Amino acid sequence: MEPMYDTATIPMTLDMLTSKKVETNNPQARCLLSTLASAMCSQHASDVEKLQQELKNMQRDMKDFKQEVTRVICKIEGTLSYMMEVVTRLETRSNCVEQQLREEEDRGIVRNKVLTFLLPREKELREKCADLERRELGRGREFLFTPVFGA
Repeated sequence: MEPMYDTATIPMTLDMLTSKKVETNNPQARCLLSTLASAMCSQHASDVEKLQQELKNMQRDMKDFKQEVTRVICKIEGTLSYMMEVVTRLETRSNCVEQQLREEEDRGIVRNKVLTFLLPREKELREKCADLERRELGRGREFLFTPVFGA
């Protein structure tokens, strides 16, 4: 059954629908106003409920996101801490190796100085030994060829 009134002919505002001062002598208009007010209130209540649900969903998503970000940050901090320990150990090891290398280079320098000093001495000693051997051999020959005639 269709209503006997045309809703387009009754101008409405939210103030009119919610106001208690709306007075009309037409019972159909009063019924229409009451129905429209109820419909608008229930529609607004439905919209508010949807918005509240969306807000709750968004807050839950935000909470989940914050927890995920916090978890990732903690993981990154742990990884960074581990990497810093590794870097520190590597720096320590590098410093030890550099120190050993410097010590070995210093020993090499000392060895070179010693060799530089000893090699010419060894050459001189070899030459002296060879000279002494030649002299000794020469004396031995002289002794072999010396006449024993009287003296």
